[in-house]
Amino acid sequence: MSQQDPSRALQLQGPVSAQCLLDLPESICYGSVSVGGFIACTLTKYVVSYAAQHVKTKDQTDVRSAYVQFFRPIIPSKGPIVMRLHEVNLGRAWSTFRVDAFQGDASKLAASTNVTVANFAIPGITVDTAWQLSPPPRTVNLRKLEIHDDPDWTCYHTAFHPDGFRRAYASVKNYIPKQWPRSIAFIEQWITPGWDCSPLGSKDSSVRYARWNNELIQFAADLNLPIQENLVPSHLGVTPVGSVAATLNFAAKQEKARKAGVTNWRELPDDGSLPEDGSKFFKHSLVHATLTMSTEIKKRLPEEGVRWLYLRTEAKGIQNGRMDLQVLLLDEGMDLIAISHQVAQIVKGIDKSSKSSSL
Repeated sequence: MSQQDPSRALQLQGPVSAQCLLDLPESICYGSVSVGGFIACTLTKYVVSYAAQHVKTKDQTDVRSAYVQFFRPIIPSKGPIVMRLHEVNLGRAWSTFRVDAFQGDASKLAASTNVTVANFAIPGITVDTAWQLSPPPRTVNLRKLEIHDDPDWTCYHTAFHPDGFRRAYASVKNYIPKQWPRSIAFIEQWITPGWDCSPLGSKDSSVRYARWNNELIQFAADLNLPIQENLVPSHLGVTPVGSVAATLNFAAKQEKARKAGVTNWRELPDDGSLPEDGSKFFKHSLVHATLTMSTEIKKRLPEEGVRWLYLRTEAKGIQNGRMDLQVLLLDEGMDLIAISHQVAQIVKGIDKSSKSSSL
């Protein structure tokens, strides 16, 4: 198994009909389970491909919104998923499609989505709402960030191992501030694609720079650093592996190895990326299982995509394991690209490593 370009993994082969089979990549998983954001992208891509060849919707290929529900874990090693598409409403300004996804047993629904597509080129009312991020984002020099030269920010990039528990997270390079308040109310991070790098080290010179596009918005939104990991105390002195404190520690170790000229500088023994039971490092973590994911696209990214996205993540409340999650995605000019909301359930990290799930 090798790390895959998620954009290529989304491509459907041949004509698109009302039913489609697709093998999902095992490289974009946590443990054995596909990442929810990537599943959302897969179902949405199917809708856009279908709409593009439909006589009534061929000009409606911009995703306006997508609402995804997850009912059962999708495990790529168990075979392809079957996607069935239904035309809910075909309109002049926008249209809505529903996709149901099954794996194995055709009577058991694994995931479903309602996707509304439109044509963003059609003019409409535009009003400046004067909204802005509060508090404002921290100052950053993205050119310096790319070469690890901004003194106020640091980079953490999970190593990719074919059997690594955390291998999906190798798809993103995280850049976060070095200084944080004692009480963390939200997470802010800049991200670039990580699949254009060698599995354990730096940028692969034989591969062109990867970029985010609209097809990958839901995937990018689901690659946020987990806010909930910063809201609980350490367990017996062990810092939750997804917390800012742990991420800063991992980033410092990677920086030291990179400056020392170590080629596999991303490989760490304690961040959950190694094949040897990496899930054990998540034993005391608050991993969340996504039940629903709702994403509204505010702006079409350039056709060639963008290198950088800014993510701001926060949760309003966690009660008996029930958690809400909001992720805002902005571009380099700090224009709002998308708003993503999740309804999630907190589970023990060790449960996410199993081959099956009761969720």
